[in-house]
Amino acid sequence: MKDLIKYVVAAVGGGGAVVGIAYLFPERSFIAFVVGWLFLIPAAFAAYMVYGLWGLMNDRKNRITVDVKPSEAMKALARKEAALMKEKEILYEEIHKEIKH
Repeated sequence: MKDLIKYVVAAVGGGGAVVGIAYLFPERSFIAFVVGWLFLIPAAFAAYMVYGLWGLMNDRKNRITVDVKPSEAMKALARKEAALMKEKEILYEEIHKEIKH
């Protein structure tokens, strides 16, 4: 934060300006507050979301997709995992039957 003092002065000055205007013109400040919360903040949020989506779409264009063909070792691991899952399901069924009886 190279310009920390400038940011702090701007924040304090902006806050002071809002408080001063609210003190001098309370009814207009309330209307501005309501308009900000009802319209400006949701519009800014929508604009931010659209900008993020636009950035995501541009980023997706520059991606490289790599397809990997499964080797025999990968296929063997998948077969072993499937066999273990099947054995696990059988054990669960047996335990469930024993609990019911």
